[in-house]
Amino acid sequence: MGTRDGCGLSNQKSPIERAKRLWTLLTEPHSSVQGMRKRQQARLLSTLLLLAIPVFAFVQFTSELIVEATLTYLGASIAVFIIYLGTRTRYYDLSLTLTLIGFTIVPTLIFLFGTRWSPNDLPRLMVWFFVAQAGGLLLTRTLVVLLQGITMTSMMSFIVLVVFGVPFNEFDNHLGTSIIITSFLLVASYMLESYIKQLDYHRAESDLKARELEVYTQLLRHDLRNDLQAILNSIELAEMLLEISEDQVRTNLTQSLNLGNRMAQLLQIFSMPLEQPGLNLLEHIKEMAMQSQETYSNLKIEIHCTNDVQNRTFTASRLLPMVWTNIFRNSAQYCGDPSIVNVTVSVDEDAFLISISDNGPGIPEGEKEWLFKRGSNSNSGEGGVGLYLSRIVLESHNGSIHLAENKGNGAEFIVRIPFSPL
Repeated sequence: MGTRDGCGLSNQKSPIERAKRLWTLLTEPHSSVQGMRKRQQARLLSTLLLLAIPVFAFVQFTSELIVEATLTYLGASIAVFIIYLGTRTRYYDLSLTLTLIGFTIVPTLIFLFGTRWSPNDLPRLMVWFFVAQAGGLLLTRTLVVLLQGITMTSMMSFIVLVVFGVPFNEFDNHLGTSIIITSFLLVASYMLESYIKQLDYHRAESDLKARELEVYTQLLRHDLRNDLQAILNSIELAEMLLEISEDQVRTNLTQSLNLGNRMAQLLQIFSMPLEQPGLNLLEHIKEMAMQSQETYSNLKIEIHCTNDVQNRTFTASRLLPMVWTNIFRNSAQYCGDPSIVNVTVSVDEDAFLISISDNGPGIPEGEKEWLFKRGSNSNSGEGGVGLYLSRIVLESHNGSIHLAENKGNGAEFIVRIPFSPL
């Protein structure tokens, strides 16, 4: 009897639901199997192996086989069960390899040496041939299907033509069939692989847009709040100095205008292309440095580079300018007047290395551990977001940022950005 909830509805699961639950428990892959596609393949492999065990048992007990064949099917059942257990562990890849070898070799050996074989039984071997390569198509990639086809055709041809001495004219039709099967499954495997790659590409692009949207919303809260506060402070100061210093008023209003333009650029960021390939990193940083110096009158940025930097390009996302803006703004806010920032761009193997150092007081020891984590500044609910967002944006470029061990005054950040592929 199933229990009933307060509404009188039964909580007892149906037999179909119980069967689905049991099948999920029997085929759920190990946590070490990563990726949606690979986990789907792992579930399929476990399912095929579980189905193969009763099939071997049924053939063993219902067919009139010679003793050697009976022992062969019994051994195959045990081997399949052991491989199935392996699919549930971290040794999934080994189990997959053994399964593919079994698909490729064992059916032919069982057929030819485990039964009373005759040339008239060759069409049945074609069924094995198709099933084996179909398994390779569903469980792995096109190259493996090709290797399966070559191996099975070669092995079958050698055994039939050489070992059993069957005339070629009695075997050529089957050889042609095996080649046609292999060709057909190769085309199907290639199309399936291409389709999956397209799905993975679109899924990765969708994930990137979702991550960018999340980062963008945080940037809006962080950057716009800071810039708006700076604009209000500048306008308030301009009002106080209106009758004292016309030049200072003009400077404050210019800073307010630059901050307003930066806010407008931030709001328009999603009208920009998702990626901008072939950019010159040095010119990109110079442009961001010029904008920051116009915004913060106490900020002075000096840029240096090695000779090999000019020959390399990179691909920038539309959020990358925010990285430099955040770092330069931090220096302007915490380094005093003047705030001097030195930027050195160099090349390290397959990536740019950008060193950004300033003349400020440096990062307190207690904050270094949490510097690039969300909300590292405990004084404000919005504090500490800038460097955290910078790390997220750079990681989306397969790059990185970290705080250098600086024995002198000031802070030094090391940014790594890969080159554009040649």
